[in-house]
Amino acid sequence: MMPNSLHYRFELWSRTRQHQWRVEQAHRRIAYWLTKVKKPYIAFSTGKDSTCILHLVREQTSDVLAVYFDADCAYPESKKMLARMENVLCFAADEPLLTTFERFGGFDGGLVLERETMRTTVWGPVKRLVEHYGFDGVAYGLRAEENPGTRGKLARYRGSVFQYKRDGLWACQPIYDWEYNDVWAFIVSSGLEYCGVYDKLWDAPEEDQRLSYWAGETKRRWGRWAWLKRNYPELFNKFAARFADARAFI
Repeated sequence: MMPNSLHYRFELWSRTRQHQWRVEQAHRRIAYWLTKVKKPYIAFSTGKDSTCILHLVREQTSDVLAVYFDADCAYPESKKMLARMENVLCFAADEPLLTTFERFGGFDGGLVLERETMRTTVWGPVKRLVEHYGFDGVAYGLRAEENPGTRGKLARYRGSVFQYKRDGLWACQPIYDWEYNDVWAFIVSSGLEYCGVYDKLWDAPEEDQRLSYWAGETKRRWGRWAWLKRNYPELFNKFAARFADARAFI
């Protein structure tokens, strides 16, 4: 459960003119994007940002499909959330994430492994999804604040609505300029369900309160596996049984 102090903080922020203006901006961006597409989908990870996107888009058009890319590494709370949702498609990644790890020697994969996991869990599945269903647009929750480097700069350069050259897909990132407080203020003020994994993250720094697959490379040297072992020992043991090096980081 969200601590009362945080709930109060986010509720207060939701009343500010700055936050309300950002919500209005997001609505306008989505409305413009919808004029460009006929069959869009929402990229949904069960994380806080995509939870906002799902609600914002469906406020304007309720029948848009949400797509979760399943790499067989979803948290139990994510699975429960997906099971309760309506109009959601769980679309398989090119291969399970742990299989990709094994192909590249576990922790020794480096940047090559990072790129390959993006190919098998994002680029490849998106290509198959678009080809199979004929989607012409996607809305997703990328925020520049969470990716201040290359991805953040790219988000600001592209703006909120743009068209990919590779497949003609119209993309919408309506909250790319939102901050942490805006995301949670919108969730609280709208009464939205959020994934229960966050209830194990409130003590972490704001920049570390991110939800994706439970296995991966991000922050492995700064407490990722210790946190997983403490909160999800069965998942940690499953990973360590295949990649013993994980125990060196706890």
